[in-house]
Amino acid sequence: MVAIMAKPVEQTAYDELVVLAKTQAGALGKLYELYYDRIFRFCAHRLFNRTTAEDVTSSVFLTVARTMRDFKGRTEQDFRSWIYTIAANQANAHIRKTVRRKRLLRNALGHREAEEEASAAAWSRLDWPTLYAAIQELKPEHQTILTLRFFENMDYDEIGRVVDARPATVRVILHRTLRRLQEVLQGDLGGEA
Repeated sequence: MVAIMAKPVEQTAYDELVVLAKTQAGALGKLYELYYDRIFRFCAHRLFNRTTAEDVTSSVFLTVARTMRDFKGRTEQDFRSWIYTIAANQANAHIRKTVRRKRLLRNALGHREAEEEASAAAWSRLDWPTLYAAIQELKPEHQTILTLRFFENMDYDEIGRVVDARPATVRVILHRTLRRLQEVLQGDLGGEA
């Protein structure tokens, strides 16, 4: 019974921290400490590069510091949704900037794996770089939903708040995204289902 009663007090303390962070640098610093690792992990999963994830995470927290006074939320849950939205938008912006550059480089190098490899052999060699390349073929919004669901373990309601969509819409998008990811992987691996 005591453990159940302690949880609302803890939540209230975080809610108060969010309100205080609008005017007090110390409270904002505590939110930074609470969320830095989470946001960095999200960015690392989205961008697959530690240095880039560190840069984007820093940019997220600079944005939070610059706009915290204008933040309309009053709870820790509001703050969590807001900061993940900022992180998703900044990761997507980074990806948009670099995708064209990567395509040009890939075409210039002529670096493309043979598309007619046997399906079983290709699937057995599936690795993170291959999966990352396949994920990059998806729309940035779909990459965000995929990352929030499978790397951040968020439920559909919370993902919906981050991407501003109904939970049912998130489910449909995720289902279609997984099908598209499978198609891209099969196309890259030269296999059939």
